[in-house]
Amino acid sequence: MSKESRMKMSELVKISGVPRTAIHFYLREGLLDPPDKTGATMAYYNETHLRRLEAIQKIKLEFLKDRKSARIPLDFIKHQLQEAYTLAKPRGLKGAVGKKRTEDQKSQRKVAIIEAALKLYANRGFYLTSVRDIAKAAGISPPTFYLYFPDKRELFVEVIEYVIGAFNREIQAALQTETNMVKRTIILFQKFYENYSKIGEILNQLRAGVIVKDSWAKERLAKVYEKLTGFLATEIKANMELGLVRRMNPDLLAYFIVTIAEAEIHRASFDDQYSLEQIVLFAADLQYNGFLTNPGRKLLGIDPKYDG
Repeated sequence: MSKESRMKMSELVKISGVPRTAIHFYLREGLLDPPDKTGATMAYYNETHLRRLEAIQKIKLEFLKDRKSARIPLDFIKHQLQEAYTLAKPRGLKGAVGKKRTEDQKSQRKVAIIEAALKLYANRGFYLTSVRDIAKAAGISPPTFYLYFPDKRELFVEVIEYVIGAFNREIQAALQTETNMVKRTIILFQKFYENYSKIGEILNQLRAGVIVKDSWAKERLAKVYEKLTGFLATEIKANMELGLVRRMNPDLLAYFIVTIAEAEIHRASFDDQYSLEQIVLFAADLQYNGFLTNPGRKLLGIDPKYDG
C-alpha cells in the first residue's frame, strides 16, 4: 500500500462525509475491513474503505427512495454489498440485485411471502412472528425479505390489502348480475364466510394488539372494518333510496351486520348443534323482523306498525 493512499480516520471522515461513529459501527459489524494498525491508537485506511463507504451510502439512498421506513436493516446492507455493490464495481451501480426478475415473478414472490406470513400468524400470532420466521417459511433469506418489505409491520399492511382486496373483488363479481336484496345479502354472507379464515386471522391479530394498547394496531383495526363495511354501507344506502330499508345510520348498521356475521361463523364452529344455514336464517330473521312481538313493542311504547 502506498503512503499516498493511506488515510487517518479524520481524513476518511472528511473525504467520505460519513460520521466517525458510523464508520466504527460498520467496522464492528464487518461491513468494512479492519484498518492497517501501526500502533495501539494509530490506524490507516485506504481507497478500499472509501469505495466501500460510497457503496453503503448508495445502498441506503436506494432503500429510502422506494420505502416509507427510515430504518435500514443491517442484513439488507450486507446482502446488497455481497450481491451487487462489489468492490470491483464501485461506481455506476444499478439498484437491481442479483438476476433481473420480471414483474410477474416479483409479484409471485410477494404473494408467497404474504401467504407464508398468514400461516405463521395463525400459529404464532403477529407479535411473536419474526422476519426470519417469515423468510424461512417463504423459502427465502432475511435480506431477500427486505427487498420486498422494509419491516414486518409494512408486510402486515400488505397482508391486509391482499386479503380484503381479494374479498371485495369477489363480492363485486358475485353481485354483478344479482338485483334481489335478499339474495344479495346471502351472497355477501357466503363470500364473507369463504374468506373468513384469512379475514378473521387479521382481525384477531389486530385485536390482540389493541388489548396490549398498541396504537398502530388500533388504527389498523379501524381501517380494516372500514374496508369490510364500506361496500355493505353502500348497499344499505341504495336500499334506503328504494324504500326497502328504513332510514338509519348506514355505517353503524353495516358494522353490526358484519359483527353478526362473525358471530354466526363462530357459533357454527363450536359444535354440530346448528348448521351454518340454520344460524344464517336465524340471523336474517332477526335483522329483518327484530325480536319483539307486537305486544312487546306496544309495552315499550313502540308502534307495531312503525316502518320508519
